Amino acid sequence: MVIVKLQGGLGNQMFQYATARSICKGFEKVILDPSFLLENHTSTEFFTARRYELEIFKNLNARLANTFWQQIIHNKRVYFRAAKKIICNNFRYVKQVGNEILEFDLNKGSTLYLDGYFQSEKYFHYNRNQLLQEFAFSSLDIENITQLNQIQSYSNPVSIHIRRGDYLKPHVLNYHGILPINYYKKAIEALETTVSNPHYFIFSDDIGWCRENLSFISGRYTIMEVDNSRESWKDMCLMTHCKHHIVANSSFSWWGAWLSQKKGINMAPYKWFNPAVVSFNIHDFVPSSWSIVNYE
Repeated sequence: MVIVKLQGGLGNQMFQYATARSICKGFEKVILDPSFLLENHTSTEFFTARRYELEIFKNLNARLANTFWQQIIHNKRVYFRAAKKIICNNFRYVKQVGNEILEFDLNKGSTLYLDGYFQSEKYFHYNRNQLLQEFAFSSLDIENITQLNQIQSYSNPVSIHIRRGDYLKPHVLNYHGILPINYYKKAIEALETTVSNPHYFIFSDDIGWCRENLSFISGRYTIMEVDNSRESWKDMCLMTHCKHHIVANSSFSWWGAWLSQKKGINMAPYKWFNPAVVSFNIHDFVPSSWSIVNYE
């Protein structure tokens, strides 16, 4: 049995599910533990509250941990500790530190509880076909179908993700950092050495900033205005229909590129976090088939 703690937004929850799903044997369902999301539902200057977002995927081989299961997992009272020993044979709590790559050994009859972000294709690259089926999006509405048709009208549509929003909070800014405009200039310059007549589709949580700062693309772009409040998945869905991708240091656009089946060029920044704060290996985040852009 594999239980995974859900934390973060849609892209992070997808990493957590994909990792747990790839550990499971056969048709065993992943148990999704939403207790962290439920308990931390208020945003602050230092924290962005998130909700359960995987409900948009109807093909997941998973079920949500109900209140009883959440008590079994987290309650320290004698009754629940005894119940855990009976129900969860050989219970093991696995905590990821930073973005270290872990190896899992799920013995028959054992229970793993995963606590981490697991932001690496290395956990599930061999399970790609299955995940493409399970991460199938719901139907788009008429407005988004119009946007989809626009993307499909170009031979070389390129998604560009510009993440600002909560990344501008001081604590998050120090941890993640905002990508400089030079990253996008360098990525576009590199892309255009091999791709002819690209048209860029801009996805962002700061449309106003995009309108004021992207003149260097010289009119060859379209800003995609999608409701980013409770239906951000529509942005990700539209990204997957682009042939090429310039992703931000964000799990959201990472999945927009990874789920695409267009066999184009994917580009990512060489810094995913602020290296002064977080130690990481960019090659754990970025698949080997992608291009890493050094913008300094």
